[in-house]
Amino acid sequence: MKELLESLSGKLAGVWKSVFVAHAKICIITGAVAVSGTSATVAGVEYVKHNNTKNVVQAQETEHESETETESERLDKLNKILAETQEETAEEESSSAEELESLMEEALSSDDTTSEELNQIIEAVADSGAGPVAVKDIEELEVVEDNSSEPSREDAEVSDSGTEETSSSDQIYEVNQLVYGIDVSRWQGDIDWSKVAADGITFAMIKCGGGDDGLYEDRKFKQNIQGALANGIQVGIYFYSGATDAKTAYDEASFCINLIKDYQITYPVAFDWELNSGDYDEVTQACETFCNVVKSYGYQPMVYSNRNRWYSSFDGEKLAGKFKVWMACYWSEYYYTSTRWAYGDDLASFKWHYDMWQYGVTDTVDGIDGYVDMNIAFFGYANYKVNGAQDAALTVTNTNITRYLGHDSGKLNEGVDFMSGVKGVNSIGYEMDVDYDIINSSGNSVDEEDALSQPGRYTVRYSFKDPKSGNITKDAVLNIVDVTAKLVTPDINVQSDASGRLPAGFSFVNGVSGTNSLSENATLTQYEVIKRNIATGEEITMSPEQALANVYDVKNYTYSVVYYFDVPKDGTVKQTAVMTVIVKETEKETQKETETESQTESVSESQTETENVSQAETRKLSVAAKKQETTEETVINNK
Repeated sequence: MKELLESLSGKLAGVWKSVFVAHAKICIITGAVAVSGTSATVAGVEYVKHNNTKNVVQAQETEHESETETESERLDKLNKILAETQEETAEEESSSAEELESLMEEALSSDDTTSEELNQIIEAVADSGAGPVAVKDIEELEVVEDNSSEPSREDAEVSDSGTEETSSSDQIYEVNQLVYGIDVSRWQGDIDWSKVAADGITFAMIKCGGGDDGLYEDRKFKQNIQGALANGIQVGIYFYSGATDAKTAYDEASFCINLIKDYQITYPVAFDWELNSGDYDEVTQACETFCNVVKSYGYQPMVYSNRNRWYSSFDGEKLAGKFKVWMACYWSEYYYTSTRWAYGDDLASFKWHYDMWQYGVTDTVDGIDGYVDMNIAFFGYANYKVNGAQDAALTVTNTNITRYLGHDSGKLNEGVDFMSGVKGVNSIGYEMDVDYDIINSSGNSVDEEDALSQPGRYTVRYSFKDPKSGNITKDAVLNIVDVTAKLVTPDINVQSDASGRLPAGFSFVNGVSGTNSLSENATLTQYEVIKRNIATGEEITMSPEQALANVYDVKNYTYSVVYYFDVPKDGTVKQTAVMTVIVKETEKETQKETETESQTESVSESQTETENVSQAETRKLSVAAKKQETTEETVINNK
């Protein structure tokens, strides 16, 4: 096996050596500068220079001879060289392809073939460009129903971005190469891809199948890839592997190729390796094998795993040097809050260059029920172009927000959705998550709840970070207006008939009215009469009908009327009026009172006469006494 592999490698090298020499000769004959061709041509010239000195010398001699040749002669010679080169290359390629096919069959059928040997064979053909690696047909593979054990990533590694170092890679910060994407599988259910596209998602890495529990096609693969492509979303593929050796990885690659061959795949085909077991070297070879197979079919290979596995489970340095890297590292600010990463935020540090970052798995995207994995790709493709740099735009449709506080302090008459009609698009065309801050009249930020419970005028400042222009802001005015009720509910004074009933045509609402502090009319919606027992304090509520029919007992009860108003921007407000009832007396009671009054008057007259007689007698006695005193004084003086 080893000898055959070495022989094949030599022949493959010879094929491409001939091509390189031909390219060198053509450049020399035509007078072209070698570096003006493709990178492959330049490499070819260097290869010849170091390994085929003789051929280079011959080419130089040809160049010298060409100086004396006519243009027609040089053209003839050029065509001859091209024809000879094509024939030689075709023969070598045919021979090598046959031998490679034979070698592949032998390697795959032998139990003695190591992962390293199989990987070398596949890598040799992938690197040679001689054609795609032969893969097994679906019929040759043992395919089972989708019963994926792919984890939900609920127990994923989550890091604090504050402890990470921001990558300094200039390539990562290429603005026109930064795009949002998602990765999906059957776990996302039925997806509305039109809404996904409208939510700013540019690409989707779609699970085609897996090998963790036998080879299976993801139940939603066809539905997802067709829906994504139909809505202009570029597609990449990931295969959830169960391989720990090259042979298993080859079968998985075969199955993957069969699943995706009929679809337009723009983004990479990724080998998703998330196992917790396997030999370090053999896992590395499994990754290489899968990637080399898909590479031979013209797809861009990629390896996916979390940062810990990249460091410990396989040769991350080797794989990162050969294939694109899809690195998973979840930061708490995105993992727990469903916040979408924005350009300018910190990036996860990684030992090697990475091309795609899966930064969170608890985000939400329009068109998908539940959480979805979020990714950023730091690269794009020729068939995807950003429409050049544009002015960032922040749209705020409601720039004057007014809400009212009612009679219940801190209660708004209507809630506030600050994000309604707000949209931000950055300079590279992506819709952004817009933040807002509420600022009081003193210029200080205040809590939203506090602002909505305190009357005043505030500024709502919307903003997002743009890669070209920095912070983009736009202000709206927030008015919180205090509203009070102005109600007129006069006290009621009414005379009932002798039985205690209200007079006919009596109305409880005469003179009752109301407005709010904004002069908007209030509406009386209801009123009721409260009957309160003086002795016990018990209260009875009477409807208007019951109150009109009630017998008013003013000796044992007091009465009041409670009015309910619907006050604009204030809500339901009630106000109470005192009700005084005067009961009309009967004729018998009036006569009795009159007789009593007459008797009282007679007694008073008699008493008055008696008092007058007594007063006259008192005066007579007083005069007689004074006369006696005078006589006595005269007698004494005479003595």
